[in-house]
Amino acid sequence: MARNRRDRGENPDNILGELGSNESNDSPFSGLTTSDIADAGYGSGIGHDDPFAKLGRGKEKIHQTQIESISPNLTQPRRAIPSSVRQYWSGSSDLESMATFFKRWLDEIELERQDLGIPELFPLDDYLDGRETPRTSGIEKEEDLEQISSKQIGAKEKALMQVIELAASIRRDGLINPISIAQKDLLWEIETGERRWLAYHLLNWRIAGDDWEKIPARQVDGVSIWRQATENNARADLNAIGKARQFALLLMDVRAEKSGDSFADFNAFEHEQDYYAQVSDGESYRIPRSRGEDILNAMGLENPVQLRQYRALLRLPQAVWEWADDLNWTESFIRKEILAKAESNNEEDILRLGVKNAIAEGYTVSSVTVWEHLLENSASAKSSKPNKFTYKNFSDSIGEKVYSFIQKMPKKDKERAIDYLEEMLTTLRAE
Repeated sequence: MARNRRDRGENPDNILGELGSNESNDSPFSGLTTSDIADAGYGSGIGHDDPFAKLGRGKEKIHQTQIESISPNLTQPRRAIPSSVRQYWSGSSDLESMATFFKRWLDEIELERQDLGIPELFPLDDYLDGRETPRTSGIEKEEDLEQISSKQIGAKEKALMQVIELAASIRRDGLINPISIAQKDLLWEIETGERRWLAYHLLNWRIAGDDWEKIPARQVDGVSIWRQATENNARADLNAIGKARQFALLLMDVRAEKSGDSFADFNAFEHEQDYYAQVSDGESYRIPRSRGEDILNAMGLENPVQLRQYRALLRLPQAVWEWADDLNWTESFIRKEILAKAESNNEEDILRLGVKNAIAEGYTVSSVTVWEHLLENSASAKSSKPNKFTYKNFSDSIGEKVYSFIQKMPKKDKERAIDYLEEMLTTLRAE
């Protein structure tokens, strides 16, 4: 099955069930979800339905919608499909195209398994049917449990397994939470529920019958990034890159509303990171004072410093961005194990540390091996003592301490401290 593979990375989306609707007949808020209420409060500049117009309507109607009339929302912070697999999606959601797409995903998994030395073929139908698979054989023996749990699987396989496990659950118990969709031209675009939609396509391809051609869907007036953020926050499992995407989307929205900024469309960029990186410059695209709390609350964060930290991820080298997303690295891990250890914020050194950590986690696809020479160069080169007087060191250590210290001051002392800092900044700018 050997074949040429292009340099690439992966961005697994982990789009799994969002909040369900409150459908209590006795409630005056019947038909509203938690995210609906939050969305109305944030006042998004991007089109969305008016949730309070639903008051008194009774139960919200769920529509059975053809899965081939639905397409993913490309800017969604979660990535259910790795980028190296997403390239095989034709852009069409017809049943034949989706079957071809899943076959290519399985081909990628077989290549990944070869890299990891796993001899067995991927048992897709056994997983869907609930039959015994190599991962569960011998599970009745307690001494085998540690061996089973320690078996390494690749990132593409992990991403597909999340779709498969959801598909098996839906087949057994039905779909608990409908997806939400918005009209886009003649089709529908997914607001929440990409993985559930993929699970239906997988079942429709592999299971006989027409039970999976339509999916329960809640129709909204437009995709709302604030509603997406609220539900992503409720799930609490967005990785660092997902949160960086989420921050960028929210900031673009409030900047468009408050400052009239305009941003290029997602499809205008060759790499998806570049779309979000439009607001990577903190000086050019500051958070409006009146909307900072909205962004913090929507993302479930407590400290404005965290917003700066997620913004910094928008400036990562593209390869590191992909590895971090694929391997679900946390912001703290990226900051401490890669950015803080890189010499003078050197891009090549960031790539080297990214490669080192990706390989340590068993990441073996060709997009990593392209950069392996950096490890050799690092081993042979003489290390020089880095300059500690850098912006990065100030921002990561002293800057945060100063902010936290002043934040805890009594009001009068805080005002004096701010005046002092403003005088200092004026002097520094004059030098």
